[in-house]
Amino acid sequence: MDVLCVGMYRACSTWQYEVIAHLLERHRDGRRLGYLTGDQYAALGPAEPGAWRVLKSHEEHGSFARALAQGRAVAVYAHRDIRDVVYSLMHKRQASFDDILRAGMIHQILANDRFWSGRPGSITQRYDRLIAEPAAGVAELAAHLGLDLAPGEADRVAAEYSFQANRKRAEDLGRKLQDGGIDLADPAIAQAHDHRTLLHWNHLREGRVGDWRGRATPRERAVLDRICGRWLMAHGYEPDDTAGLAGVGPAGAIARGALACRLRTLSLRYPRTARVAKRILGIAPDAPLAPKAPIPDGARRDDAEGPAVPPPHAGAGAVSRPR
Repeated sequence: MDVLCVGMYRACSTWQYEVIAHLLERHRDGRRLGYLTGDQYAALGPAEPGAWRVLKSHEEHGSFARALAQGRAVAVYAHRDIRDVVYSLMHKRQASFDDILRAGMIHQILANDRFWSGRPGSITQRYDRLIAEPAAGVAELAAHLGLDLAPGEADRVAAEYSFQANRKRAEDLGRKLQDGGIDLADPAIAQAHDHRTLLHWNHLREGRVGDWRGRATPRERAVLDRICGRWLMAHGYEPDDTAGLAGVGPAGAIARGALACRLRTLSLRYPRTARVAKRILGIAPDAPLAPKAPIPDGARRDDAEGPAVPPPHAGAGAVSRPR
């Protein structure tokens, strides 16, 4: 059985991967596969009978859909206020709001959500609830996998992957990169991560729910409302009062972002056609992967947080928060 950790960007999907990998290694002799694209997963082939594997991914692919439909895999998804996701991505990618918009990342968040939501064998968790009750989140994941936890085990696992523990892991990786001569200010190194935990060196900041309110300009609020306002309301997130902001959003940039997202989605289904279309439209190819960069042994530069742009904090026992 494969467990696909496919949550929204910056919404505790790495924490879910860490927790599930820990539980499967302890209870089912499970194996970590790290971050895989759909093509990489398809090339890997089905798991051996009785074997458990866990991987992380984000974007859609037919191989994932087939594995879920055939009962060869279960999916673990998480979502977060998309407005907070956007500003977390901006910080982590060292990108501007317009960079994220034009690259189609905001539209991609919704496209990913449409693909993963409601898939057979899936469970969905909310970022804010995982932050508030991490041990309950661990127990919920264990139940989804049919694992019987010992008394207090959920609390111990939550503590092992708490903010403090994961922040130390991320800081240790950052120091390792610097000791290897890597300039952490280089955007090309923003996705460098530990191959076991998938934690990036810059993974953790504050992760406050509603942090977007102190960062979004009126123009950015208008754009976010136009793109994801309906989704936010449908999922119980507090709407923004954008009265008086009509016409503030850049329609051209929104349309370009939608096109970039659409082409990226098509590239996952029809790679050759999409490459030709991107070339004609002047959109950068190979969007799913950010530029490579040299890194020390033990860390990887593979993409683990979505497509490139031109892709949990609390006390002990709490989930580590993405920025």
